[in-house]
Amino acid sequence: METQKTKKRRVRNSLSQKEILDVAEAILVEEGIQNLSMRKITNRLGCSVASPYAYFSSIEEIAKGLLQRGEETLKKMIRDFQDQAPKDSFSQLGAVARAYWAFARQHREFHKLMFQVGEGILHRKLFSVIPSSYRIFLSTLKKGIKSGEFKFQRKDYPSLARTMWAWIYGLIVLDLTGILHLNQEKNDPLEEGISLFNELLRQGRFS
Repeated sequence: METQKTKKRRVRNSLSQKEILDVAEAILVEEGIQNLSMRKITNRLGCSVASPYAYFSSIEEIAKGLLQRGEETLKKMIRDFQDQAPKDSFSQLGAVARAYWAFARQHREFHKLMFQVGEGILHRKLFSVIPSSYRIFLSTLKKGIKSGEFKFQRKDYPSLARTMWAWIYGLIVLDLTGILHLNQEKNDPLEEGISLFNELLRQGRFS
């Protein structure tokens, strides 16, 4: 009887950081962040469990590499949305919200990795500094206040930023968890929120 040939195991120096991250990204997208493990990665690569440690010290380091990929994708989406929008601060801020929404819907597992706590990976280790995509949102908001388009004072900036971020993040989570049921016959919740915040920014007061 003919025996099945054993697949040759790859050696450590035949791998690359990019290849490891590519496989990790495929697992993330197909199975979710909760199923990302060094064993799953090495099984797909056909190498020993020890091999990726020549490039990454831990699974958290691989997750950090994936986070950086997601961050670059999100930043590009924000810039693209802003480039296509009018240059006034209202339109630019709305473009940021629409980009976050589009990113969360098109890259669900990346969004979970980047913005949701839990799933077995230490979120604080991955996001030890303010992400550059969030800085774009902050700078857009600051620009509108500085130009006088947004009728708030500089002292109101922190609370305004937190309130707006909580809204878009909360809306995205409701959508991703299936709690938010979109109905085409009703108002789009994203555009509805953008309109409400635009009115708030024009008034320059919370009440």
